[in-house]
Amino acid sequence: MGKAQKRTFKSRTNPLGTATVPGAATAVESKDDVPVLLKKLSSSDASDRVWAAASASNLLMSDDETVRRMLLSNNVISALVERLSDSVPDVVVQVSGALYNLAAVDHGAAVEISRRNIYGAIQSLIPRLATSIDGIIKNNEEGQRLGDDGRKMVLLTTDNMLSLLRVLCETVPASVKQVNDMALIPFVISFFKVADRLPPSLVQTAGQFLHTLTDENTAAKRTLLGHGDAVNVLFNVVKAQQLGAETSADDTAVVRMLAGAVLMNLKDVAIEQLETEADKRGADVSAEDAQVWDNMTRAVLEIVSGFISFDPHEAAARALHLAETIPVADVIAAPEASKQEMELDRLGARMDYIQMALELAANIFTDEGASAEDAEKAESESEDTAEPADGNGSDDDMGNDEDEEDDDAEHEDDGDEGEADLEDRDADFDADDMNDVLCDEGAAKKETEEAVRQSVLGVFIDAIVPSLLRLAEPTVAMTCAAESARLASVAEDFAALNERALGCFNNFLLVIEESLKAWFRMHADRVDAWWRFLIGVAERLVGSAADADPAAADRRLRYMVLDRAIGC
Repeated sequence: MGKAQKRTFKSRTNPLGTATVPGAATAVESKDDVPVLLKKLSSSDASDRVWAAASASNLLMSDDETVRRMLLSNNVISALVERLSDSVPDVVVQVSGALYNLAAVDHGAAVEISRRNIYGAIQSLIPRLATSIDGIIKNNEEGQRLGDDGRKMVLLTTDNMLSLLRVLCETVPASVKQVNDMALIPFVISFFKVADRLPPSLVQTAGQFLHTLTDENTAAKRTLLGHGDAVNVLFNVVKAQQLGAETSADDTAVVRMLAGAVLMNLKDVAIEQLETEADKRGADVSAEDAQVWDNMTRAVLEIVSGFISFDPHEAAARALHLAETIPVADVIAAPEASKQEMELDRLGARMDYIQMALELAANIFTDEGASAEDAEKAESESEDTAEPADGNGSDDDMGNDEDEEDDDAEHEDDGDEGEADLEDRDADFDADDMNDVLCDEGAAKKETEEAVRQSVLGVFIDAIVPSLLRLAEPTVAMTCAAESARLASVAEDFAALNERALGCFNNFLLVIEESLKAWFRMHADRVDAWWRFLIGVAERLVGSAADADPAAADRRLRYMVLDRAIGC
């Protein structure tokens, strides 16, 4: 088994982050077309700017690397950042979506974007966006003035901005401080206060942004903990069973999970602050305060457990059917195919969030296991260093030790008598004594079982592990990566799900072995079943002699998952 590591959520692109503009360019005939397109970004005609921004977005996200390089070499990033201050909302939404999608797929571009005063450009937009969102929520004069299209543009622009900042935080480490300095937490936390009146996708984006910002970022953690009722707002979202009458159960679960993920990031600093305050009073952290965070961890694991109750085999079969029946022709000309593609996209989004749930579970288990191991070590060290009640270590005791040495010397020749005493004691050890020993062992085992059952680790064992094993099983999608681009995408998604589940299971095995040694030994039969499961997964991935020569794409996915299985 490899070392248990805390996992972080990875950037996920959102190609729907821009609105469609009819007639926008999707290809260029020559390199001379690029400067013409970029020149229109600064045209005095708003319709030209909208067209140019949409065209740039299309071309940057196309599969043509040559076109992308031409755009980047002609300073398209600077031109796009400049247009974030455009007075026309359609231009801003196109530009923000283009920058987000570009940063998500091109690390070099992300670095370049971060150098182009992107933070100042976004910050200048926040007051206007905040006012507009407030008007939308309250449906006041400002909200009514926007109209349906204007509201959509405001919400989509906000979504793109937060997504772009999240990607920059994930891919450009130096950007974290810049985002800290933007002081966006009051703006972002406000979305959770009115989660029932905003599109779930925007609240989810806000959750992903906060989770990324507070990941190993003490400054952001302290800011969020110190911001009014922010923590209580997140607590309430986690506890909510429904965010709004029109919010689906899946969307509600995602928002609750993300709120919980943010709280789990805050937990270490929150506990540290409680301990500091208790030290000032010369006391320990109250059981009530500590229990609040323990209960929250349990609640988050409960959400995760429900979210990962997912049949990957059934989903893989459905995904393959959808991918195989969507025609290559334009989906606009085939309404039925469009519905199939939308279903496939929804399934892909669901799997992305299941992977996030697995990452969150792995992080929680690693943190809880480390806490349990630290507590066990502290208790062991305390027992080792504790002085006996008779004051062992004093001068008098040293004298006593000398007397004992003299006594030992006097009795060196009494070996036979000592052996006789041992034989007498063995004779006195009867069946009742053995029963007492067995009872003591039974009581100790029962105590261990109960302690684990009542702990957060016990919740993980009972509620999470069964789903991990189900999600770790390779599906039929593993064998179709080479057949088409769409099937390859499906295969990648399910292989990534297998890998993530095995990674989470690896963390579980390591922590349970290191932190709960007694439980691990007591459940040898269950541990043996887990080992046999992992061996079975490896055998399926290696394949039989009949299919020992899979296509290169299939083989790469098999090895990717196999490597994780072997790591367990």
